Amino acid sequence: MKVKNKIYCEVCRISFIYKGEVEAGQEIVCTVCGAELKIAETEPEIKASRYIEDPETEIRRRAENFAGLRNYTFNEDKELVLEGLVGKHKMYGDFYCPCRFDNIPENVCPCLATRMNEVRKLGHCY
Repeated sequence: MKVKNKIYCEVCRISFIYKGEVEAGQEIVCTVCGAELKIAETEPEIKASRYIEDPETEIRRRAENFAGLRNYTFNEDKELVLEGLVGKHKMYGDFYCPCRFDNIPENVCPCLATRMNEVRKLGHCY
């Protein structure tokens, strides 16, 4: 049985349920990581791809989207963290957490620990 509007995010590698109708060409936000996705097709299943834009704009939007989804606020280190993310993108091809050493899928920002509510538990990002 097909789950209506179940969408796989290629950024955080998690499927989520999108509330609302979807159509090809539509831009949506992943409710897990805040990445912007573009609907490529809707039949036989929904396929979405990462919405590509310049790296700095993409990571700024993703950070704002994620913070908005979780009701988080940024501290005074926001610009430093964003610069680190853009720098890692230039060096390694994706927005790996600037605070973690391993450039692995689980550490693409927001990293798995952050997506699993570490911020809510600790009061801050890693």
